[in-house]
Amino acid sequence: MISLDELQEIDIQDPMVWPPWFTWLMGVVAAVALVGAGWYFVLQDQQNMLVAKQREETTLTQTYRSKAAMVASLPAYEKQMGQVKKMLAEMEYALPDSQAMASLLTEITNAVLSQGLTITLFQPRDEVPYGVYAMVPIDIEVMGGFHQVAEFVSTISAMDRIVTVRNLSMRQTGDDTAGQLTTSASLVTYRYVGAEATKQDKSG
Repeated sequence: MISLDELQEIDIQDPMVWPPWFTWLMGVVAAVALVGAGWYFVLQDQQNMLVAKQREETTLTQTYRSKAAMVASLPAYEKQMGQVKKMLAEMEYALPDSQAMASLLTEITNAVLSQGLTITLFQPRDEVPYGVYAMVPIDIEVMGGFHQVAEFVSTISAMDRIVTVRNLSMRQTGDDTAGQLTTSASLVTYRYVGAEATKQDKSG
């Protein structure tokens, strides 16, 4: 058995005089220290890898949930897009293009004549562009009775195409007892210029 005196006599700073048993003991201590240090670094690397994997798992889970929510809402989105396309198609139909504008002007003229009114002025003015559509003002003046004018305005309002009546004014014509009125107004319709506007933007 090793006594305390023997331990105190060992010079730690001079390995050459260490007794064999002490040299062996210090070797064991050094080996244990090296193994412990090695395991520490190995475990530290494993811990870092575990933290990185946990973060990656969290990110993947969030991405999955986000994409799952997008997939779940896809039918509703497609339905909304269908409704928007339908509304745009209806708006495009209500706004005639350059080819349909002549037909619309003919419809307006026929609406005047169908009520027995006499046209004294029918003058389309210059278009006013507003992005994908253009406003087309039309100065009009007709002669006829009050009820005829009212029916004409009603017919205009019921058209499939968008036509509004602005600045309506009436005055007596000739003999007051005849019941004839001269009615002037500004009709406003709108022409679809979406494709034309796109071409102009590209060329510009």
